[in-house]
Amino acid sequence: MRVRSTALLRAGALLLALAVAARAQAPDVVLVVADDVGIGDVGYLGAEIQTPHLDRLAAEGVVLERFYTASQCTPSRAGLLTGRYGVRMRLNEALSRADTVGMPAAETTLAEALGDAGYETAMVGKWHLGGACHQHPTRHGFDTFLGLRYGGANYHTRQTPEGRDWWRGFELDERSGYTTDLIADEAVEVLARPRDGPLFLYLPFTASHVPLQALDEDLALYPGLDGDRRTFAAMTTRLDRAIGRVMESVRASGRPTLVWFLSDNGAHTGYGGGSNGALRGNKGEALEGGIRVPSVVWYPPLGHRSVAHPVWYLDVLPTVLGVAGAAVPELPLDGVDQGAQLAGAPPPGALLDRVLYTYRRTNLQGAAWIAAQTARWKYVREPGLRDTLDALYRVDLDPAERADSSAARPDLFAELRAAAHAFADLTLPGAGNDLTLTDTSVPDLAECAGILTTPPGPAPDGLRLRVGPNPARGGTTVRVGPDRTLEVRVDLLDLLGRRVRTLFVGTVEAGAERVVPIRPGGLPAGVYVVRASTASATATARVVLTR
Repeated sequence: MRVRSTALLRAGALLLALAVAARAQAPDVVLVVADDVGIGDVGYLGAEIQTPHLDRLAAEGVVLERFYTASQCTPSRAGLLTGRYGVRMRLNEALSRADTVGMPAAETTLAEALGDAGYETAMVGKWHLGGACHQHPTRHGFDTFLGLRYGGANYHTRQTPEGRDWWRGFELDERSGYTTDLIADEAVEVLARPRDGPLFLYLPFTASHVPLQALDEDLALYPGLDGDRRTFAAMTTRLDRAIGRVMESVRASGRPTLVWFLSDNGAHTGYGGGSNGALRGNKGEALEGGIRVPSVVWYPPLGHRSVAHPVWYLDVLPTVLGVAGAAVPELPLDGVDQGAQLAGAPPPGALLDRVLYTYRRTNLQGAAWIAAQTARWKYVREPGLRDTLDALYRVDLDPAERADSSAARPDLFAELRAAAHAFADLTLPGAGNDLTLTDTSVPDLAECAGILTTPPGPAPDGLRLRVGPNPARGGTTVRVGPDRTLEVRVDLLDLLGRRVRTLFVGTVEAGAERVVPIRPGGLPAGVYVVRASTASATATARVVLTR
């Protein structure tokens, strides 16, 4: 008890120091997501794949020994950015271009929460949360976006069967190169931008997801491997090198920075070339191999340690907001702030006993992977071609899920089974992947054009404001119009609310639209706020000026 009390006191003191530091200078946050990288694919966990930069991250940071995600891309990304299960958003499957579901406007993303706290926000990489205008990353809190709206694109051309999927904002980006390198290039550029406040950089790489395409110089590192494993290893080493470039920029900046690395789900050992080590199961399955992945939190004030109890992808948002000193969204969260545990505090009983869920349907007839688990016990329903297996595992002692304890603990088996099936009942009809849809064409974003408006709903007292194109190179245009004749003022502000320029002051006739240019001369690249105001109303929109 004395040891536990001492640990709590030390963790409490560290948390207090972190809170004071956050108030003095909120840390930058870099969230790095690998794709389909399993427990058996990183060097610091014993893989034959060369990952020296991740190994260094693990040697310096907090290693999360039991970090869990959803079993597929889209629900993992939805939960990561909202702290809420994807099932609550109809995002239970990896979205295809035929789906109409995506990130709902009602959800508050990590980018929106940090943006409200004064952060500049940028995303580089794979979105996979919807491709329509209202589902675009810049509609969900990101000031800038470069990357793919879906996934599975050619690493050299960004081509998919439905067309090119590589966008800067709302415009196709035609640059050439290898995708992993392009993501790193942009990330380094974002980190180097001059700015007044902290930065949130969301960095979801496409590696090492299929298609399996590696560069010759990386393949040469693995003469002893064959086939898909060799290509996967080469891609993962390239990913590690990209992460090393990002970390070099982070360290060189001298700014307080929290870097959280994780994979979006387990590897697919059948066709993807990855490995889940000794864990049973694959991507798409509720077994440990499908949902337990490598993860490290690097933040110098936390020091180096290992965390042995479960941390879930749903915990990322509340934990990051806690470190940043930012407000938590109003919608109920499924994750919890584990900042105290990252700082060394032992997990309380309530944290070990909380029940967390995994769900994935496998066909339209209702067959599904379902799991409910605590830190110690796990119920899992494993659908098969002939029979469905229901089992209970003491997962902390039997992570390979070999010994079924359902007969020995029928009470606990029944309790977790009931909880798991109650969670599965939350699934909404037609939840992604919507297999009834057949139109797989890439949505045309030309009409979106990055126009930012006031939040959904009626314009404030009839005052309409639009800004576009956005992000903008070489200037952009503000369009403002009142429903009745009014005196209107349009200002350009920085993210601290300081006026940079007055763009227009004058009378605008009822029903008319005043067009006001923003010329970038003398303005550094970055994020600004356009504010249109009358005597009774104010409307604002963010605009990103690039070079």
